[in-house]
Amino acid sequence: MSKFSSKSILSLAGLAVLLAGACSSSKSNPSDGGGGSGGGFVGIPLVPSTDSGFVDDAISMVIGAWYSYGDSAGPAANLTSTDFADSQCSVGGFTMDKCSQITSPTPGQPFPPTAGKGMCTSGTAAQVLMNAAGTTDYSHLFGAGIGLDFNNPGGEGGAPKGYFDMTPYRGIGFDFTGDVIPSMKMRVNFPFNMEHGTDSPYWDGVNMASSPLTNGLHQEITWDQVGGPMYLTGQTPSVTPPAFDKTMVASIQFQVFTNTTAATPYSFCVNNLTLLKP
Repeated sequence: MSKFSSKSILSLAGLAVLLAGACSSSKSNPSDGGGGSGGGFVGIPLVPSTDSGFVDDAISMVIGAWYSYGDSAGPAANLTSTDFADSQCSVGGFTMDKCSQITSPTPGQPFPPTAGKGMCTSGTAAQVLMNAAGTTDYSHLFGAGIGLDFNNPGGEGGAPKGYFDMTPYRGIGFDFTGDVIPSMKMRVNFPFNMEHGTDSPYWDGVNMASSPLTNGLHQEITWDQVGGPMYLTGQTPSVTPPAFDKTMVASIQFQVFTNTTAATPYSFCVNNLTLLKP
């Protein structure tokens, strides 16, 4: 099973740029593709600024940036570099051509919404290979995706990334569309405090290897549907995943995970992300 590892996020320098953009531009309408209640959800829409992908919602107090991540991008990705040298793929001893390829948006750079579609991404998740020790290396070839931090002010001064209490909400909703959606090779992850390593629980993670995403339909996830990851129980020795704590949620991430058979192309969009009211 895929092992989600070392999520690459925007550097503080990149976030400073995003904050500047968020302060100087107006929030988008649902028709701009950045978010809103246009998906028919009852709740609080998390609407990014039109030119940066930064969310600063005064009602829910969610603050953070949309970003792309992958095994080929390092933690210091910024406006000028994807920090491949520090990426999990490079650390694992693999060359760039063996890593997941992120076509758009570039990790570490502002992530503007696409009008009418929302937050869009494309690329190819790598095929998992054997490492020098002869082990199938899911840790260093985990795939790629996009995400939104719920409590990450960033910017000058180095405000730390934190967690967000989702107790006031019954779950999260969004619209999901795409031209190339990998069947049964995507997860909607919810990294949280005290998860097992970097193995995040995900939508339907207790029962299935992937999340039940459907092209063109409204998706609603309630917190009781978030759990796992189930692949931990199949390891030797078996690991019991920690229970998902909705009071300490870091982010939502849409991951295309890897497999040993072939590389996995993807092209999809997430729109109308909404915190659902009880």
